[in-house]
Order: sequence, then C-alpha cells, then structure tokens
Amino acid sequence: MTSFSIDVKKLNSLGVIDPTSERAMKAFEQHEFTGAERLFFKLWGTEELNMGYFAVGQKLAERGEQPNTAYVIISGEVEGKDHSGSYHLGPGSVLGLAEGLSRKVYEWDAFAKTAVTTKVIPLERALREVRGLNAGLKGICRSTAMRILNLSSPPESLS
Repeated sequence: MTSFSIDVKKLNSLGVIDPTSERAMKAFEQHEFTGAERLFFKLWGTEELNMGYFAVGQKLAERGEQPNTAYVIISGEVEGKDHSGSYHLGPGSVLGLAEGLSRKVYEWDAFAKTAVTTKVIPLERALREVRGLNAGLKGICRSTAMRILNLSSPPESLS
C-alpha cells in the first residue's frame, strides 16, 4: 500500500498544536521544515479555507464523479482505492485538486478510515485564481496536474 502523510507527531513535539498560536509561529521560524511541512502548516492555519469533517466510512471521493471541492487532510486517515491498488492518505494529502482543476472525474474511491478533518478548497474559486496567475505559475499548475493524472496533453481548463 502506498502512503503519504506529514509527520504530525514531529510538529506536535515542537509545540505545534494550534498553527495560529505564538508558540507555533516560533517553532515555524526556529526549526527546519520540509517544503511539504511548511505548506501543510500554512494551509492548516489559514482562515481563508473552511473546515470539513468526515465520519469513519464516509466517502470523500467516488470513481466517476467530478469534484467541486478539494480537500487537504489535516488529521485522520483516508484510504484510496483504484484499479492498481490502495493508498493510505494522512495529514498533508490533497484529494481532488488535480482532478478539479483539470475538470476530470475521479479514477478512484476514497473513504475515511478514521474521523477526518480537512481544509476545503472550493474548486471554482481555485480555477478563477489559477486563471489569473502569470504564465510561469500557471505552467507549474498545469504540469503538476498532468503528472498526477498521467495526462499526455494539457487539460483545456489549465491552458
């Protein structure tokens, strides 16, 4: 089983329990974090995205469905399954963003293995923001979506 998760225990051991606290901000400035940990930290603490909650067994993604929201897992575990196997997704994992920005349907199913807390990314808003990016940043979004979704040509929505 393939898995991805930010080491939240590492963050907690540094006093990062609430990403907006003074102690968390000091830890962020004083310790070396990976790019993924820094991005997770910022997304976790942002007030610009709403929180989402999923009970054990609840679906986050269904094969054949086109997402209208993407999710950043803040806590909990999600299991994803496709034709080639299953995936364990934990904090820091992002579900639905590549599909949503590319206007593609899910090729996999995902459900909560534990209670899951997420940050919710409204995809229409994300698409509007991506369309306003400069060519370089838009190209990064396009190539990342193509790599994640194994696309041979750029999706029209990101052209």
